[in-house]
Amino acid sequence: GEPLLTPDIINHVKAIVAENGSNAWWELPVEDLLPEPYTADADFYIKGTDTMDVWFDSGSSWAAVQEALGSPVDLYLEGQDQHRGWFQSSLITSVAVRGRAPYKAVMTHGFCVDENGRKMSKSIGNVIDPKAIIEGGSDQKKNPAFGADVLRLWVASVDFTYDVAISQSIMNSVAENVRKIRNRFRFMLGCIHDFDPDMDAIAFADLPLLDQHVIHQAQAAFDQVSEAYSAYAFSRASKTLIEFMQDISAFYLDAAKDRLYISAQGSFRRRSCQTVLHWLAENLARAV
Repeated sequence: GEPLLTPDIINHVKAIVAENGSNAWWELPVEDLLPEPYTADADFYIKGTDTMDVWFDSGSSWAAVQEALGSPVDLYLEGQDQHRGWFQSSLITSVAVRGRAPYKAVMTHGFCVDENGRKMSKSIGNVIDPKAIIEGGSDQKKNPAFGADVLRLWVASVDFTYDVAISQSIMNSVAENVRKIRNRFRFMLGCIHDFDPDMDAIAFADLPLLDQHVIHQAQAAFDQVSEAYSAYAFSRASKTLIEFMQDISAFYLDAAKDRLYISAQGSFRRRSCQTVLHWLAENLARAV
């Protein structure tokens, strides 16, 4: 037979459930679930007792976005608890209707825990609000404002395939890394303030061997970063960048100060170093 589903019936059942609870559907006879004028024909209707999968609506969400985003989409991203939830329901509904998956890849992440590995809970009092990390808490000495960049670097630096820890001490460590990154960019930008790459850049083949070596070393690091980004391995990418910036700071930037501070403004010695710094700053900005 045909399903009986009208706004009047939905509102009637809604009112019954609001008054008696959801068990009313199973406990009441069909005639009590029907509004007038359907009660007289109650014997012709059978009450449905099958339960629809609660993930069906979100599992069919691909149908609402396929025209705008294309199909299949590149990636479905959710928590590791969704393998039997959204990922599976999306796969089942899409395969049933279209014969293919709605996504090209699935990526899952863990959950945020405190520095002791405990699940965040309001009752425990260990929940950390991202807004408080960015803007600081009511006690700025105890909970200072780290800003959005520190939170972004923390997100990029943790291995999201596992549960990730976050705490005040962890954010202090991340903030120190952000400070070092900014200082190195500040140094490089300050040293190329009078450098015009169109007029002053030195060709790679003409650079001193040290400068060529730094560019070669940097390009190898950037290739590793690009490969990590393609694999969604953001923690590996950020680790590679931070370690590389530490290496060039200790090895190249410190040694470059004599060439930058003592050499004549337009000298080959200074311009070759500025060529490297300009190239580094530009490509590091892209990588970061």
